[in-house]
Amino acid sequence: MLIAQLSDCHIATPEEDFTKLYQPADRLREAIRHVNTSLNRPDLVFLTGDLINSGKREEYDILRDLIAGFEMPVYLLPGNHDNCALLREVFPDHDYLPPSGDLNYVVDGWPLKIICLDTNLHGKPEGFLGEAQLDWLDQQLASEPTRRAVIFMHHPPFLTGLAKMDGMGLLDREAFNDIIARHDNVERVLCGHVHRAIQKLAGGTLVQTCPSTSHQIMLHLGEKGELGTVFEPPEYLLHYWTEEAGFLTHTDYVKDYDIAWTLKDGVK
Repeated sequence: MLIAQLSDCHIATPEEDFTKLYQPADRLREAIRHVNTSLNRPDLVFLTGDLINSGKREEYDILRDLIAGFEMPVYLLPGNHDNCALLREVFPDHDYLPPSGDLNYVVDGWPLKIICLDTNLHGKPEGFLGEAQLDWLDQQLASEPTRRAVIFMHHPPFLTGLAKMDGMGLLDREAFNDIIARHDNVERVLCGHVHRAIQKLAGGTLVQTCPSTSHQIMLHLGEKGELGTVFEPPEYLLHYWTEEAGFLTHTDYVKDYDIAWTLKDGVK
């Protein structure tokens, strides 16, 4: 089983200064081409939040046209830049999205149980789950205690060392980690939000964040670290699961590189 995770696409309308600076639609279009033509063609694609930049319908219309280019099933999660009501309206065919309430859902039919959580706190950059969603997560994990589970969400449940981004983090991360710690079937927690690839143990489980297809956050650690963006290459994560090897993750750059050499049957 192979899952591509793309995140923080930040699609904006063409006239915006944001678009002129970052060209997020062009970069997502190239990422989609790269995923479709990769040697490692995924079975599923998850976009883990901040799908658009300003919460406008026009942005979702652009996103809808773009992701129609994926040649495999695509699942959407909201981030703090998203408008959950508009997300439902523009993507009615994505019937895994609940018709009301929080946008939590489960993807079944695969070796892993895939649980998706809505950390959107409307109008705020911070993330929040709340008691009802945490109870739902607890029930989902308890319902199949011997089945390995993967959780997708936007805000990571840990401090990253990027102080300004941590100020926009998951407010109830301790409560989330307490639940994760009670269930030994959680294989991985996979997030977006911070526009960088970061790994940390939280709740006894490895948590990973996905880089952006648009732009990356400047790596400036510590309390005095300023918040900035850099034009590091667009990236996405490939999550690979086999019974033999378990769950592992690779980073793939959205760029085609020349092959220097290959080894076939012991011969270069």
